[in-house]
Amino acid sequence: MSTKELLQEKHEELAELYKTNLASARSLQQTLENDILPGLVDELVLDGEGEQRARLWLNDTQSVFRLLRRHKFTIPFALENAGDLLLWRLAVIPDEIPRPAAPFLQCLPLTACDPFDRPLVVVKLSRLFEASEDVRPTLINYMELLRLNLERVNKEEGAKEKDSPVLQYIALMDIGGISVQNQNVDIISWFLYELLPRFPGMLAAVFILNYSWAHSGVWNIVKRALPKSALSRVFFPSQDELLEYFPPSTIPRDYGGSLPSLSELEDPLEKYMRDLPETASPTSSPAIHGSSSAGQAPPCSEPAAPSSLSAQPIPRVPSISPTSHLNPYYGYPVSGWGAPTPRLRHGRQRKRDLLRTLAALWWSKWKRRVLLFLCILLAVVSYRLRRNPRMVRWRQGVRGLLRPPARVTS
Repeated sequence: MSTKELLQEKHEELAELYKTNLASARSLQQTLENDILPGLVDELVLDGEGEQRARLWLNDTQSVFRLLRRHKFTIPFALENAGDLLLWRLAVIPDEIPRPAAPFLQCLPLTACDPFDRPLVVVKLSRLFEASEDVRPTLINYMELLRLNLERVNKEEGAKEKDSPVLQYIALMDIGGISVQNQNVDIISWFLYELLPRFPGMLAAVFILNYSWAHSGVWNIVKRALPKSALSRVFFPSQDELLEYFPPSTIPRDYGGSLPSLSELEDPLEKYMRDLPETASPTSSPAIHGSSSAGQAPPCSEPAAPSSLSAQPIPRVPSISPTSHLNPYYGYPVSGWGAPTPRLRHGRQRKRDLLRTLAALWWSKWKRRVLLFLCILLAVVSYRLRRNPRMVRWRQGVRGLLRPPARVTS
């Protein structure tokens, strides 16, 4: 099966899933907005700005659909993950996204799409690895920018006339110029295991450009971490194969197409970025206030990324009870130490922790009745013991022993 046939099949399958499960996605949206969000606002003491930030994500039907699809359209699992995502977004994603110091990702103009109208993103992997500062916050910002861009595309008048919205991107990953020394496997692992699940289903395919034998080592590591469904959408095309799938008018001159070079093209993501002063911080007015008082830093804060994002700590959510409806792992103890959102304290869902939670819930519900039953039982046992003949003789014998001896008079 050719690349185009494979991607067309995946595209049609996704479009059909969207039509079939759109009602479920909207139902999940209503549940999150009516049931989960009010509790989140009360428990985290969110201000109006924080509540609005949460609603912006909840109103993105395509993002909610992708989340639901990731959990195979099982509503309870999607609800659990959605609560975790809301906490993570409030704690990590800034109100205003700054321009990166060294950009390594560029979205091509919206007119440059693949044959199925999916926008293209070019990633310069060498720039990412050569960055002197921590690139994790920048990667988070880029993923949020891509989500916002998809949302804008689907809100345009032309998108409303299509059978299904644009749900995914095609990534052109340029790995040229990467040496063996700067192959940062840790960043790749973090992106695959930590960040990508926060933005599920946004990549339809990845075309690796300028691949050579020198990159085989890092690819052998990465492909072990990817499921078979993801491996089937990673391609290593030559320039001719690239232009066979994409129209030349959608590919920059850097890769053999007829578009202007990347440096001359306008990036649609630019409209979401802000030139923030160095002293400003996107998280200077955190949406979460319940964990700190005036003039004090949150007790669980950690230093944020270097100057590209913020000079102040990233706010963290307060600790959450195992039985809180905001706990993404309901029934299990979580810990916020070392992460902006709760994580399983022991790294897995232990049966003993679940049994302990069930016992605590049972006791909180039946405590009064159990105590009343024990009091009645104790009263009945005490009454029957007092009327028992053996107990009567035993009490008389004890009283006789305790009675002082009679004085002998001469």
